[in-house]
Amino acid sequence: MRTAQGRITAVQEGRFLLVTPAGRVLQMMLSHRAAVEPQDLPPLQAAANRVRVEYRDSGHLIGGVVERIQVEA
Repeated sequence: MRTAQGRITAVQEGRFLLVTPAGRVLQMMLSHRAAVEPQDLPPLQAAANRVRVEYRDSGHLIGGVVERIQVEA
């Protein structure tokens, strides 16, 4: 499982963009097993909180499949 930190800058349904502190943009998609629902993403984007995501690479999709999102203090 890989991890990344950053801020959610764009949301569309269960997909979102995560911008890391270094400016790297990662395309992410929520896993069906994630405890977070698609409707939970817009408030995280609006609050501009830094989050940490745990994700796995998917060989057939562009971007990572997020298993867990955690808001950082």
